[in-house]
Amino acid sequence: MTSIFYLHGGPGMSVAVERTRYPQAQEVQWWQQPPAAPCAPHPYLDLLEAALVEFRRNAKEHGAPMTVMASSFGAHLATHLAQHAPELVERVVLLAPTYNPEQAALRLARRALALNAGHADADKVTAALAAFDAAPGRARFWDVFGALQLLPDVPALYFGPQAGDAPRHFVDVLQQPGGFDGVSAVAISDDFAATFRAPGRSAFNGPVSVLFGRHDPMIDAKHDGPLWRAIFPQASLRMVDSGHFPLLETSLEACLA
Repeated sequence: MTSIFYLHGGPGMSVAVERTRYPQAQEVQWWQQPPAAPCAPHPYLDLLEAALVEFRRNAKEHGAPMTVMASSFGAHLATHLAQHAPELVERVVLLAPTYNPEQAALRLARRALALNAGHADADKVTAALAAFDAAPGRARFWDVFGALQLLPDVPALYFGPQAGDAPRHFVDVLQQPGGFDGVSAVAISDDFAATFRAPGRSAFNGPVSVLFGRHDPMIDAKHDGPLWRAIFPQASLRMVDSGHFPLLETSLEACLA
């Protein structure tokens, strides 16, 4: 019987990355987040509601509170569940949570540029970052993201030096049909940027663990740790030997420890 409700990162990504990494983990409900509806006015808010409905359904089937585990952007969905259904939450586990996804992606872009300064397309990334810094906005953010794809092996930068075959597994799954939904990624990300407000202290008072990756190129744990503690004052913060995906680089048991 499932006892863990898992929220993958993204948005627009596939939970198949984690599900195929842990095919024997019957205790985990690997929830695939739905795509953004065409022309939906608020796809991020729709995603929050869909997550809450699915979580309530799973908790009812389980017959007891569940552990909510979330990776990266999924932490915002987990925060929503903890706020609106605290009685159904046993524990919250946040894995490399991205409080500000836009700044996290820009940190990745700057890291990639630093490592590929001599690449033929590095000037395009430099120009896109400079344009964003001069006049920040979503259109220019996506220009940075587009230019970033011109640099080699960017997905590998998500991972730490001890990740083993995790980077290859990650790329292989995302390249399969349905592995990544770019339209939903843009729609949900833009709606998040437009509607997000600091959530304040959570109604959930149970145990919370926040794991940061020591080699994560996207997150400044010293900066973000207090932001998550403002939501969950009781949170235990710890550093693990991974990049941005502790669950892919360590183990389910290590993430739950």
